[in-house]
Amino acid sequence: MSSNQDRIFAQSEGDHWFLRNQAFLESIDRSQDGPLRMIELYGLTPKAVLEIGAANGWRLAALAERLGCKVVAQEPSRAAVAHGREAFPGVEFVEGSASRIPLQDPFDLIIINFVLHWVDRSTLFATLAEIDRLLVDGGHLIIGDFYPTNRMRVRYHHLPDAEVYTYKQDYSAIFLASGLYHQVAVLTFDHATRSLRADVAEDERFATCLLRKALSELYVERRLTPAAPAR
Repeated sequence: MSSNQDRIFAQSEGDHWFLRNQAFLESIDRSQDGPLRMIELYGLTPKAVLEIGAANGWRLAALAERLGCKVVAQEPSRAAVAHGREAFPGVEFVEGSASRIPLQDPFDLIIINFVLHWVDRSTLFATLAEIDRLLVDGGHLIIGDFYPTNRMRVRYHHLPDAEVYTYKQDYSAIFLASGLYHQVAVLTFDHATRSLRADVAEDERFATCLLRKALSELYVERRLTPAAPAR
């Protein structure tokens, strides 16, 4: 790949995306937001929440107000971070790449919503490893992203002259394949209309997936049968 999408978003497109969508973010009905709905539906009460690609931290501010938990936002856009620090002083912000998050203390809930489809393929596994590193055993992970039956990529229409793509696939499947996470719930909807529909076009199907990390309890223990004594 001739261009690194992470670099492009860090240098310019992250700011451009936030400025284009700032008004929309401020108008979102919190009761209809996928991650917030999932947290409420399943009665999650995390003590420490990390959101990767958190924009200005509006979702975390809502969670802190509702649950009184510690909230940390990782975000590459300086414009989003600057706005968030002023608008939501209770949110801690960390600038930089999702593939190298400068944090050590773990979290019992991590949210990554509408982010992974933009991550450069060369750093996708590093990003997923950072999520796993920072999530405690028994903690929950919420992934919101495109949810097609087949993997696909679409040229990013805001940068038509650059090799930047939207990579659409089921990202929860990567965690589930490890055997260290189990699926708690999946809520699908139409990305274009934000409505719950059953007949959604494959490239517009979006899902909010709730996973739980379990390092050992998902394994079935098999006891070895003692070998027969040699004759």
